[in-house]
Amino acid sequence: MDCRFSVTVLTILSLGLAPARAQESTPVPDVVDLPAVLRLVRDVSPRLSVERQAVAGAEANRITAGTYPNPTVSYGRYRPSGGQATQFEGSRQEQTTVELPLLIAGQRSARVEKAEREIEAARARVASGASSLAAEAGSAFVALLAAQEKAALFATANEELVRLRDIVAGREASGMASRYDVTRLEIELGGFRTKFEEAKADGSDRAGNLAALLGIQNWRPRASGDLRPLVLGADMLNSPRDRAGTSPATITALRDETVAKSTVELARRERWPVPSVSAGRAWTSDPFGSANFLGLSVEIPVLDTRRGPLAKAEADAISATLRRELATAEVATNLERYANVIAARQAALQRFQEDASARLPLLKQMAEDAYRLGRSSIFELLDSTRSRYELQQTRIDLVAALFEAQLRFLATSGELERSVGITTDAVPARR
Repeated sequence: MDCRFSVTVLTILSLGLAPARAQESTPVPDVVDLPAVLRLVRDVSPRLSVERQAVAGAEANRITAGTYPNPTVSYGRYRPSGGQATQFEGSRQEQTTVELPLLIAGQRSARVEKAEREIEAARARVASGASSLAAEAGSAFVALLAAQEKAALFATANEELVRLRDIVAGREASGMASRYDVTRLEIELGGFRTKFEEAKADGSDRAGNLAALLGIQNWRPRASGDLRPLVLGADMLNSPRDRAGTSPATITALRDETVAKSTVELARRERWPVPSVSAGRAWTSDPFGSANFLGLSVEIPVLDTRRGPLAKAEADAISATLRRELATAEVATNLERYANVIAARQAALQRFQEDASARLPLLKQMAEDAYRLGRSSIFELLDSTRSRYELQQTRIDLVAALFEAQLRFLATSGELERSVGITTDAVPARR
């Protein structure tokens, strides 16, 4: 028993130290993609490490639940203090007793069962917390990637406006353009430079938000990869309500309901009184005499029948069932909502690409050719340039919104890590 107990204690202590060591030893990359962000959520984030300690606490409670009551050993000595010898004759009397409670009503097995269910519920809460944190971190990653795309877009816009200014300045030198055209382009260039600085500031803010979500100090990540939505199968989006049962939130509510039901059974068993068997020996000195005895004591549940704890456990079980039904309904509704949002945003993005995005290069060429040939003014050229970059910003916003909706759908259904190619390791059982 001591060997198993020592091993279990060492396991729990090592579990408590593991997250801190993991964060110290795991290098945090400066450039991350979506799978890397999700791995950091699972392996490095202190938020999730805190939730994992609940599993260690539940496993410690399992040790307590599996123990038997300790025996009670008592020793006493009697000495005559005067008067006639009524109880015994001699200089002193000594006695020793051993008392052992007997859990004959199955209290220990009910406690073990409840502790086992609490371990499962704690693990489910860790999985649910990881899913929620992954959804938030994924959304922060998408926002960072979109901010970087906008900053790159404005950098390209500045380069193009510089090129157009040089073209207009050349036309001014040849007498084909006015100084007003050059000044108007310089003003437009200054506005785009301001937008570029704002985009860089927004990217810095998004990076700080991602670092704060993961709880990593002195980290300003950069997002890598292209901003493009995930490819989700039609079968996944067509049956969102069927996936509510596999959602981490639903599983957590189901595990909590199981814990509440096991608490009701434990309360029923705890209503039974616990008898105690006692055995002992008494002996006297001068002259010597001895006697053995065996006794049984049991509480009589007359004034307190422990009905209160049972009634409370039954009420908590009903509440847990209602919470499970509510969680299932909320998850199913959210999955259906995300599926509808994904479908609508996919259609909007497709229409945008067909109607506007494909024509942007042609619009650029036509606007510049018309200005060179004197068929349009500087206003048409600037309006064309501004419209093209505004449309490209719209495309970034459309893709980012679709990407975020897909991430939240997958996180709610519990399939985010699998969809991006990450294998989820189950939390190993410790006894």
